[in-house]
Amino acid sequence: MTDSQGRDLIDMDGRMFSAKGSMDSLHQEIAEFFYVERANFTSEITYGEEFASHLTDFYPTLVRRELGDQIGTMVRPADRPWFKAAASNEDISRDRSAASFLEFMTNVNRSILYSRDSGYRRAAKENEHDFATFGMGWTQVSYNKTRDNLMFRTHHPKNCAGAEGPDGQVWHVHRKCDMTAHVMAHWFGEAKLPQAVKNALNEKDVKTSFKLRHIFIPVELYSPHRKFPKGAKWAEIYVTEDGTILQETPAFTFDYIVPRWQTVSGHFYAFSPATIIALPQARMIQRMMMTIIEAGEKQVDPPLIGTEDAITGPVDITAGGITYVDSEYDERLGAALRPLELGKNVGLGVDLITDARRMLADAFYINKLQPMATAQQTKTAYETSQIVQEYIRNALPLFEPIEDEWTGRTLDLVTEKVMRAGGYGPVDRNGIPEDMPDILLGQNITYEFNNSLKEARDRQVITGFMESGQLIAQAAQFDPSLVAEVDMRTAFRDAFAAVPNARADWLVDDKAAQQSRAAIQEQQAGQQEMAEVGQGAAVAGQAASAAQQIQQVLAG
Repeated sequence: MTDSQGRDLIDMDGRMFSAKGSMDSLHQEIAEFFYVERANFTSEITYGEEFASHLTDFYPTLVRRELGDQIGTMVRPADRPWFKAAASNEDISRDRSAASFLEFMTNVNRSILYSRDSGYRRAAKENEHDFATFGMGWTQVSYNKTRDNLMFRTHHPKNCAGAEGPDGQVWHVHRKCDMTAHVMAHWFGEAKLPQAVKNALNEKDVKTSFKLRHIFIPVELYSPHRKFPKGAKWAEIYVTEDGTILQETPAFTFDYIVPRWQTVSGHFYAFSPATIIALPQARMIQRMMMTIIEAGEKQVDPPLIGTEDAITGPVDITAGGITYVDSEYDERLGAALRPLELGKNVGLGVDLITDARRMLADAFYINKLQPMATAQQTKTAYETSQIVQEYIRNALPLFEPIEDEWTGRTLDLVTEKVMRAGGYGPVDRNGIPEDMPDILLGQNITYEFNNSLKEARDRQVITGFMESGQLIAQAAQFDPSLVAEVDMRTAFRDAFAAVPNARADWLVDDKAAQQSRAAIQEQQAGQQEMAEVGQGAAVAGQAASAAQQIQQVLAG
């Protein structure tokens, strides 16, 4: 049923999409050079037809693909578990019971992300390529129909509009979505559908789609006086273009993940620092490549100049062809037919293209994010630390926003939704898992990432531990008591935790470690006492033997 609230939402929707019209125009031009599959912001693509025919050089598209794939490889490496839950307080994370429960949460989240039905891997890849190209992506995370799994879907940027909240974070999203009649009946029920949709459903029309809006809006903006359950911060609404509200539900989590790479103060929409500076270069490469192709064609198959009155028939330049020249034409006046020598310096154009491609690779961080292969070779500790530091400096501009805005927010949202659904076990009336250790209550659950940047930072910890050990060994040669100046046990535990793929249960907690150390010290003390007793017995035996020998001498 159409009501004033639905019409107000559609009016708000129109203003939000109208405000981003210039961004769609910019994204269209960027996509035409870098991401042709997405180049339908202001024009339509007919899939099945060639939609990259306007390009003469594919290198701009290639570097975008490289960066998008590299983001996924960096933040979600396939050769290792790439995240683990942790408490914001590191001391609590070291507690054995806390570490075990955090590891359980990690395993649950991983099984959800990589389940067959979640769609996470496809949605993540699409978002990362949008992020690399346009500087932001739009991924929706929702429960499936039976609420026993999560669904991840990345949407086209042209269909999404948003706004920031008072804290500067994305908190309001409008999305254009087209649905067929049977999909609408699945999600909303047949009774709520408009008559046109019911007719399509009765006719079993699976092709015709109907235009809707999916809106995630803060409750205070939607209707401050609406009675939603306590704790609901957003309203999730599906509404038709004529203002008919099909579904209206309270939301306790904000179900859109919108990573933004580089923003300008006062503007909501972000941009990609890679494509924004590479766009002029991409235009120029297309023109340069066309010029080089034409120059090459002129050099291989040059145009011809003929003397008008001397050529008596058609010009045939095919292999074995004959072109007839007037027999009375005097060749001393010049050749009747000769090639026009053009395009001789094609190599200069190739050099220019090579230089332009190198600058594009720099703009897309391709040359700065190579794996640290040189650090694996035989290097001194100082040389290795310098390689690692350089890698961190180059990687941070890309890693920091993608870890915070993308993977971090994804895992935070998954944790919230799984916890609300009881995925970590039964919850109490406060929504806290009953099996969660008391030491974790009230703690902020964060996530640590096991990727190439984490590996680089861990190497610094391990290298620091090894260098510290060398320094202590040298200092002990002058003053053995200096060993007491360093808490080697804490240093070792930190360095051990930095070892790639180390498990939380490999280290015992402090209490068990203290008991083991006491037992070892007691054993060592007993062994020393036995050694002393043995030495005393040996001395006594030697004394008795000596006395016996003296007596034998005196008796003789």
